[in-house]
Amino acid sequence: MPATLAAIAEFLGIELKGEQGRTLTGAAPLEKAGPEHLSFFANSKYAAELASTRAGAVVCSAADAERIPQGCVAIVSANPYLDFARTVARFFDGRPRLEEGVHPTAVVHPTAVLMPGVGVGAGAVIAAGARIGEGTRIHPLAFVGNGCVLGRDCVLHPHAVLYDGCVLGDRVVIHAGAVLGADGFGFAPVPPQGYVKVPQIGWVQVGDDVEIQANACIDRGALGPTVISRGVKIDNLVHIAHNVEIGEHTAMAAQTGIAGSTRIGRWVTFAGQSAVGGHLHIGDQAIVTGQAGVGKNLPPKAVVSGSPAQPMLEHHRGLAELNRLPELKRRVKELEAKLRAWEALSGDGGAAL
Repeated sequence: MPATLAAIAEFLGIELKGEQGRTLTGAAPLEKAGPEHLSFFANSKYAAELASTRAGAVVCSAADAERIPQGCVAIVSANPYLDFARTVARFFDGRPRLEEGVHPTAVVHPTAVLMPGVGVGAGAVIAAGARIGEGTRIHPLAFVGNGCVLGRDCVLHPHAVLYDGCVLGDRVVIHAGAVLGADGFGFAPVPPQGYVKVPQIGWVQVGDDVEIQANACIDRGALGPTVISRGVKIDNLVHIAHNVEIGEHTAMAAQTGIAGSTRIGRWVTFAGQSAVGGHLHIGDQAIVTGQAGVGKNLPPKAVVSGSPAQPMLEHHRGLAELNRLPELKRRVKELEAKLRAWEALSGDGGAAL
C-alpha cells in the first residue's frame, strides 16, 4: 500500500529531513528503482548503483547520507538493511494472504482442533488429533500428520509435509516441499542378507520464529526429538538428520548437511554446501564456510574452511602455498640444470662438492 515518508519515519522511530509528504508505492533495488520506490544502501560494492539511482528514498547509514543523489531522500538508519526489511514488511508486502476458514476441498479429521483464525487451503489435509494454533495458515495441498501441534500464526506453504507428531512453536514458516519428520537413516547391517530397519519413533521439535525454506528435510529422532531451537533459519535443500540439536538463531545456507546426533550451538553460521559429521559438537558462534567438511568438534567462535575443515587462515595459507607450486617446480628444474652443468664442468661427477 502507498506510504508517505513521514509515515515510514514514524514507523521506524527516526527523524526525517526532507520531503516528508512524498508518497512511495513500493520497493526496488537501487538500479531499478523509480521515484515511487524505496531502496537501501548497505554495501560499498553498490556505490555506482547508488550514484545513479532514481529511487524516491534510500535507507542508508549516516556516513552514506551525503552520497545520496539529488532528488532522492535519505532515510538515515543505524541498521539500513534491517530497517529496509521492516519497512517493506509493514508497507509494501502486498502478497495475498490465505483467508481464514476451511476450504471445501480440504480434509480435516473430526478429532483435529483448529483454533480461531485458522485458514486451511484447497486440498490440504489435517490428520487425527492435530492441533492448529490461532491465526495459522495451512496452504493448499499441505499435509499435517497425526498428533501434530502447531502454534500461533504459523504458515505451511503448498506441499509442505509434517509427519506424525511434529511440534511447531509460534510464527514458524515452512516453505513448499519441505518435509519434517520423515524417518532418519537408521539401518542395522545383517551380512550377507542386507539391512534391518531401526524404527524411528521420535519426533521433530521446532521452536518459535523458525523459518524452513523449500525442499529442506528434517528427520525425526530415532529415540526422542530432533530439535530446531528458536529463531533458526534453514535455507533450501538443507538436510538435518535424526536427533540433531540446533541452538538458537543458527543459520544454514543451501545444501548444508548435518549428520545424526550432532549438537550445534547458538548463532552458528553454515555457508552453502557445508557438511558436519555425526555425533559432533559445534560451539556457539562458530562459522563453517562454503563446502567445508567438519569431522571433529569445533570450539566456540571457530572459523573453518576446507575439507577436512581446518582454521580458515591455515586453510588459506595452504591454498597460497599450493598456488606457488608451479613456480617452485620451475625453480627446482633450473637448479637441477645448473647442478648438472657444474658436474659436467668439474669432470669428477661432482665429487669435489
